[in-house]
Amino acid sequence: MKPETTIDVGNEFSDMPFGRDDKDGEDNGLRFRKDILLKRLEEYEHVIIDLSNVLGCPSSFSDEAFAGLVIYEGFKKEDVLRRLSFITEFDSIKSNIIKYISEAKPKAKSN
Repeated sequence: MKPETTIDVGNEFSDMPFGRDDKDGEDNGLRFRKDILLKRLEEYEHVIIDLSNVLGCPSSFSDEAFAGLVIYEGFKKEDVLRRLSFITEFDSIKSNIIKYISEAKPKAKSN
């Protein structure tokens, strides 16, 4: 596994990420998690999420993209917090994302 990479969300995904899934538009948290973030986490031990080039990072997007790793993808929250870091000029965005990850509970698997 390679040591580290950076995802420039504004340039690689969208400068206006928004919503949870496709019903909210194409620049949603589910698509970011599935199409970009999971692939990077398979290849790299540490992923830096650069939010410098986005116009905002709404809670619906952040929760789905990052807490979704714990809720739906089987990651332990400690591992997500260890393996991701965030670049943003707004401390509130970073603290909110960390809060969403910390409060995430894995979705019970249906039999």
